[in-house]
Amino acid sequence: MAKTTTRMPRNAGYDGVATVHTVRIPLWPYLVTPASAVGLWAATAGAHAYWADSPAVAGAAAAGLTLAGTALTGLTWRAAAARGIVRQATATLSCIAGSAWTIGAMLAAPWERPWLDMWLIGAPVASIAMAVVRVMRSGGDGDQADNGGLKEAVKSLRGARFGRPRIDGARATAPVVLEAGTTAADLASDRGALASALDVRTTAVRIIPDPDSAQRATVSVVPVDQLADTLHWPGPSAPGQSIADAPVRLGVMEDGEPLEIWLPGDHSKGRNSVHLSVVGMSGAGKTELVLNLCADVLTRSDVRLVVTDTRKGDQLPEWLRKSAHEAHLDGEAAEDYMEDLPRIIAERARYLGQRGLKQWVKGCGLPYVVVVNFEAAGLVANNGTFVDVTESARSVGICLLVELQRATHDRFPTSARANISARICLGVARPEDAEAALSESTLDAGAAPWEWKNMKPGYLYAELPGVEQERWSMPARAAIARSEDDRAAVVAQHRHIPAPGQPEAAPRREDPPVTTTPLADDDQEKRELNKALDLADPPDDVDPAQPITIPADMPRLALGQLRTPPMGTEEARAWMRDYLLRLHDEGVDRIRPSELGDVIEATGLTAAWVGKELRRLTSGPDALLQKTDRGVYRIRVPEPA
Repeated sequence: MAKTTTRMPRNAGYDGVATVHTVRIPLWPYLVTPASAVGLWAATAGAHAYWADSPAVAGAAAAGLTLAGTALTGLTWRAAAARGIVRQATATLSCIAGSAWTIGAMLAAPWERPWLDMWLIGAPVASIAMAVVRVMRSGGDGDQADNGGLKEAVKSLRGARFGRPRIDGARATAPVVLEAGTTAADLASDRGALASALDVRTTAVRIIPDPDSAQRATVSVVPVDQLADTLHWPGPSAPGQSIADAPVRLGVMEDGEPLEIWLPGDHSKGRNSVHLSVVGMSGAGKTELVLNLCADVLTRSDVRLVVTDTRKGDQLPEWLRKSAHEAHLDGEAAEDYMEDLPRIIAERARYLGQRGLKQWVKGCGLPYVVVVNFEAAGLVANNGTFVDVTESARSVGICLLVELQRATHDRFPTSARANISARICLGVARPEDAEAALSESTLDAGAAPWEWKNMKPGYLYAELPGVEQERWSMPARAAIARSEDDRAAVVAQHRHIPAPGQPEAAPRREDPPVTTTPLADDDQEKRELNKALDLADPPDDVDPAQPITIPADMPRLALGQLRTPPMGTEEARAWMRDYLLRLHDEGVDRIRPSELGDVIEATGLTAAWVGKELRRLTSGPDALLQKTDRGVYRIRVPEPA
């Protein structure tokens, strides 16, 4: 049978252009009623020719037809109950009219008047009525068959009382009241069976609990995948504006609304600043999402972007490595930056506190800082400093973004996870991975990222502050850039970084102001002393007309020989350990990495090596150091056995 194409409800796309999804609908259901009318006329003509010569036989046949018509009418009324009152009434009235006409036409002949006139008028009317009902159902009328199927599917699972279904765009929703003793979580556990009953994919069904009643819920079904079309990144959200003026756009929700995230907080709007975790298996599209976010924030007027990568820093796009304000692209550099963050946080907190600010705000004099940690598992696992930073960084205008393949406790500290208020989960390999990345309520409502794995790059669930919790279990899709060159060109336009193939630009001057650190007491004294010096009025015992002479006994330094040749690793470790023990004997029990300049000078090694060695000395049964808060180490001499 030939088929026709009809439009399904449509959503607004990521760039505001409507996206229309189509399905193929067969014509044969619309031909059932007219074909039945023609067949009924032919059958009635045959019955008249066969029974009309015998009045007794014709009377018995009429009685039998009356009983059959009554039974068929009752069956039609009962069978159409699940289809809504409109379809039920239309089908039942058609059955009554057809039965009455058949009895009269069989006795008097269907080609005689008025029976022929009744057929010529009634058959088209019934056909048109049934076609109108079917078209209205396809257009989304709440009383139509698809909703009836939803109603019956739910009732068959949990004996639920079903409210009036409603079509909203491409989504059918309906309230459900479950039988006593049954909760929305029980209904959610049957989500797979419900999807099977409706013949849709599992991720198309969501069960949204009522916050005020465990017995009530809302069932939501999206039969057609509204995210199937690729979403191309349209560019930055608000170039040249403050990060506090507009959210960062990441993609689109299933209902057509944009997927957006606000990074800084706003007390006037009841919104807190956020840290963000992005979790997804290899190939799920998480790096693409994070790169779009990086490109977006680089176009803002008051953001400083810091990038770390402990594994594949050299594989990050060139535009990101060049345009980021800081890039720490190996394990040691990333760890050193993380260890230094408590100091940066303390300085920013002091700066904001002196100005009476409880959190970072636009125009406070400090740039907002976004720290993006690619492949973060190697950096944050078992890292106490990272846990401390997640507790204190938000209020001083520092947003931490961690990108991981798995957020399980062995890769991502649970204490740090509790401080991450914004979460995005793309496709994962197993349900256990989703349980570590999303909240229990989101999973109970129908989020199932393990169904996608990495077969649908960019598909995700997002738990973002400021978004209604009932929408957290709604699928979304991240935008994808057409190419790295496109992203590089956008960033170059706003950051003056040369696009691929272009010559190097002049040094950038539009960077946000660096962190302003209040002067310490000693620095303040030096500043006052400098103010007291008048360079235009030299001291009395100096003749400015005479050339400067170098005393004969002043030692001369060979600058090329100042640096001590570096010690071997074992020798340097022994020297550092002995140095720490000497400090302990002198009564020093706490030390900071910045206070170990003597170690750097004596060993000829770098500050990064010293920081790494300090961390090594905190582990093992004979650990010499104990890590405390804010990057401070306590020297503890092991007790003799």
